[in-house]
Amino acid sequence: MLKIPEGKLKVLRNQGYENKEITLGIRPEDIHDEPLFIQSSPETALTVNIDVVELMGAETILYSSIKSQSLIARFDSRADVKSGQSIALAFNMNKAHFFDNETSLRIC
Repeated sequence: MLKIPEGKLKVLRNQGYENKEITLGIRPEDIHDEPLFIQSSPETALTVNIDVVELMGAETILYSSIKSQSLIARFDSRADVKSGQSIALAFNMNKAHFFDNETSLRIC
């Protein structure tokens, strides 16, 4: 489970989303594989299995999934990651977005 920053959690509670299923959205560049980021934010880290690694010159795109939800992360091209590998990733939850599952609208 990922820890949601208190400010974002307060918004969700105030809008009646406590104990309701919502969707988390996070941009690929807000997912990190750097050990320092993971160590400083262990409450936002998960281990995932990498399905596909796409080398794009200046960056590397990783494709994975978490409980049948697609996950795409974007890293510097120096990332040494291979398909089939399990790696730890940490999410910058301050940059997270949440969506209402019934309306698909962003919760502001």
